[in-house]
Amino acid sequence: MSKSKQNVKHGSLNDTAHSATGNSALPPHGPEGHGKGGAPAPHSDLGKGMPPLAFAPNDFNHNFNFTFSTDLSTVQSMSIADSIKATTLDISTSTFTTTVGLNDQSIQAVLSVSQTSSDNHFATTRIYGDTDGDGKYVENFDIQVAKTTDASLPLHQQTFTFNTDGTITAGMPVNNDPHHPVMDQNAVLSKVTLNNVTYVTQTEATPNSTGYHFEVFRDDNADGTWTEIAHGETSGTNIDSTTATINLVGIQSYLADASAIIG
Repeated sequence: MSKSKQNVKHGSLNDTAHSATGNSALPPHGPEGHGKGGAPAPHSDLGKGMPPLAFAPNDFNHNFNFTFSTDLSTVQSMSIADSIKATTLDISTSTFTTTVGLNDQSIQAVLSVSQTSSDNHFATTRIYGDTDGDGKYVENFDIQVAKTTDASLPLHQQTFTFNTDGTITAGMPVNNDPHHPVMDQNAVLSKVTLNNVTYVTQTEATPNSTGYHFEVFRDDNADGTWTEIAHGETSGTNIDSTTATINLVGIQSYLADASAIIG
């Protein structure tokens, strides 16, 4: 029987959240990074010249193992496992938050782990879950948010065509950006205003419908050019089940990192 851990809620009301910081350096995210189901991830970065992420490969097929302090509040080590071996990962540049509660075995344990890494340009968060209590964590969600932009590290931009009712009929990359081709015809576009800020989200199912890739855009100066401030992948966490779009309320706290950008 396959393992399903797609809807672990980070910091739910019935759980206890803790924070911890690791103590070594993470390996770079390799160019062979994968999306859900082993399919190639649609995008590897926000900026055209952004360096690789300092994270474990975001492959939703891998299992991750953690060791915790006795009170379950601190991540002491992290490893990634496949069918052949487990590899210990360095975690010095990451900050961790654990969510503790009763798992499916009615044992008090860490249900999810949030890993965050940040530099001068980007903040990246990944969430891993284990609700059945077997100690094997799977990645449920990741998001990368731009903190700033400059000429040396430009962010992806698009223009959108809107109907009079606000719905979006088309999206086109600015300047024929080769890193971001014309929008996939199966992508779902949505215009949302949240706390007086207007966003456009683009959500598309990954190959074999094993998850979703999403992008978030803003146009603060209303010039018609929308700047991508965040993107990520999810196995279903923070996806609106009715519209099949990313739920901005669920990721709002992450988008605060992009508040200084004028889209």
